[in-house]
Amino acid sequence: MEGTDMLLPQALERMREPGDEAMPVLLHIIGWIVATILFFVLFLPLLGGVVSFDMDQWTTLFLQIDPYLMAGLGIGAVISLSVIGAGWGIAISGASIMGGCVRAPHIKTKNLISIVFCEAVAIYGVIIAIVISTQLKWFQDEKNPNNSIPWMVAAGSCYSLLAAALTVGLGNLACGVCVGIVGSGCAIADAADSTLFVKILVVEIFASALGIFSLIVGVVIATTVKFSK
Repeated sequence: MEGTDMLLPQALERMREPGDEAMPVLLHIIGWIVATILFFVLFLPLLGGVVSFDMDQWTTLFLQIDPYLMAGLGIGAVISLSVIGAGWGIAISGASIMGGCVRAPHIKTKNLISIVFCEAVAIYGVIIAIVISTQLKWFQDEKNPNNSIPWMVAAGSCYSLLAAALTVGLGNLACGVCVGIVGSGCAIADAADSTLFVKILVVEIFASALGIFSLIVGVVIATTVKFSK
């Protein structure tokens, strides 16, 4: 076993490709999101001859879209983005753990905590999706029409829920990739030198906290939404 560990640093490069390959893909996703926002906010108004930003026109545009549809899309987005982030992180860190076990079997148990951290990202998405689902209420009261919620209030509440969903979903996507990359490095470092495990685990804990921050903000936004007059 000691002879295998002594040869391990020279064989690390052959074990797997570095997990940092996920970062360019994540940057492409963020770039496309920013480009889409700039396209609708700047390019289309300029193309139409509108130089100034007219908030009334944007309000009229968004009011033509069913806000309950946007809230439903938010629920789907937070689940899908969270699962993508979790799966992405598990794929990155899991490949390193399995590859490291070939040379250093003693890492297989400790480094499963990286998989747990990645799986927690998907759970964050499920939590906020349940919170948003319980907050949604139809604006019309069939039994007592006088208690119906004004349409503007219902629309604003639905878009607030959409914002909460996107906040948590995008945060979990970044968190899952971050935890996966750090977990990959943790497994390789632990295989080379067991004393490095705890030190890198601290970094992984802070990486996992990113998802908790977005979850807290999303819960605060979702719970402050009131479907009432």
